[in-house]
Formats: sequence, C-alpha cells, structure tokens
Amino acid sequence: MRRRNALWIVTALVGGLVVFWLFGLKFLLKLKKGRGEPCPTSWSWLVDNPLRRWDVRHALDRVGLRPGETVLELGPGPGAFTVDAAQRVGPEGRLIAVDIQPGMIAQVDARVKAAGVTNVETYVASAYELPLEDGTVDRAFLITVLPEIPDPVRALREIHRVLKPGGVVSLTEEFLDPDYPRRATTIAWASAAGFELVARYGNWWNYTLNFRKPDMEA
Repeated sequence: MRRRNALWIVTALVGGLVVFWLFGLKFLLKLKKGRGEPCPTSWSWLVDNPLRRWDVRHALDRVGLRPGETVLELGPGPGAFTVDAAQRVGPEGRLIAVDIQPGMIAQVDARVKAAGVTNVETYVASAYELPLEDGTVDRAFLITVLPEIPDPVRALREIHRVLKPGGVVSLTEEFLDPDYPRRATTIAWASAAGFELVARYGNWWNYTLNFRKPDMEA
C-alpha cells in the first residue's frame, strides 16, 4: 500500500511538472516577452534544456545539412543546435549564426569556442537586414524562431534574397513554443515570400517544413 501511494505521489508530481512546463511556463513567457518578440536572453534556459532538445531532436536531421554547405542559422538563441549543425557541414562548410540579441550571440560564441569548432561565424543583426550577399547560402534553418519575428514574411523574403537558386529554408515549430503557428500559417508565410513547399515532417505537436527557392524567378 505504501509503495502504491508513493508511486501515485511521484506520478502526480511528475505530471504536475509536465503540465506546468507545457502551459504554465508557456503562459508566463507570453507575458514576459509578448507575441512576435524574441525570447529574452535571461530566459535562454527555456530554449536550451533537456526536454526541449529531446522534443526537437530530429530538427537538424530534417534540415538535410550536407558537408561543405554554407548554412544560415537564423535565431540560434544560446546555440542549442549551432555546434551540431557546424559539425554536420564539416570543416569545408560554413555555419553563419545570426541573432538580434547580443547576449544570445555571446552565449553562442562561448559554446562554439568550448567545442573547438572553427567553421562558425556569428553576427548580431536583424532578420530584415542579414549581413550576407545575395545568393550566397545553400541552406537556412530556423527552429521555433519565425513567429517571434514581428513580420515573418519580410524575414523570409530576406532569407530568399541570400539563398542560392534552389536553396532550401527549413522551418521547425513545436507546440511548447508560446508563439506556435499552425502549419497552414507557416506555409502561407513562406508562399508569400516566394518559396515552394518541398517536404514536411512531424505532426501538429512538432513539425518541420522545408521550402525551396525556385531555380528561376518568374
């Protein structure tokens, strides 16, 4: 009986923590930053913790990174995926991490340095004014970032500018994010920016959509 009661108590505590994580922290973060704004640097642990990393563990696999590519990571936050992405493109590749918040980029720099990765460039810049030339990026990815940008279509048009013809942008969203958009919304944003949908993964809880910049512009 005691063992059963103890098991029930543990189950209730774990369940309560999960519910608080899914809904309580999500609500608090909404109040903290407002919709269409980036996660504050002081709350970076929310986007870099074991639960979130597990929830979006397939995100980089879905991006389709290849050795030797030049890849843009827009909105890396504290760099939860930056080192892994840089290692996937290899020493001949180039990973460019751009975030609007200096505090986040500082965390990315520290993480990259600690990992001994040398093919990462970091910039503090707006998603509307990327520090890159036209048609110089093979692939771009955003993991639960796009809806935090006030004008998602404008940001996607800027990504469209820096991608090479045939380049791909990969957008991952998860229900845990307070700004979570439906897949139809994300597809509409990307279509308005001139992209065509080429692959979709996951479900309503956690999805990745890959879009391609047409080889020839109309």
